Amino acid sequence: MTRILVVEDENFLAMELTWIVEDAGYSVVGPERSVAETSKMLAWNKVDLALLDINIGGEMVFPVSKMLDTLGVPFVFITSNSALVPAEYRHRPLMTKPFRPQALLALIQRVLVERAAALCSAPEPSASGDRPG
Repeated sequence: MTRILVVEDENFLAMELTWIVEDAGYSVVGPERSVAETSKMLAWNKVDLALLDINIGGEMVFPVSKMLDTLGVPFVFITSNSALVPAEYRHRPLMTKPFRPQALLALIQRVLVERAAALCSAPEPSASGDRPG
């Protein structure tokens, strides 16, 4: 089952995101409410996608997005203020609050399909262990 990490500090939104994701048939990891909690969780758990509130209790989520990049895990920023997204992340998927559940699920599905396509097209290591060149 696809595991989706929810990082959101506002209880109502965290619950709403959890319900939307679970009702769509995905497994929810979290919700996590801080960069520190999320970093600890990622050290021990595998996730397939992350939904990241940009401002978590006054703390920016970008250390988590860097960690997810290192792990090869796609993510979607969720924010009410898209101006908070630094230039280096402006090409990343973004959902603006308030959002429609159907729009969020469509974006999740698109990101997961793109990830699957990227994984399928990645070159596989040689079965014989030979290195090119």
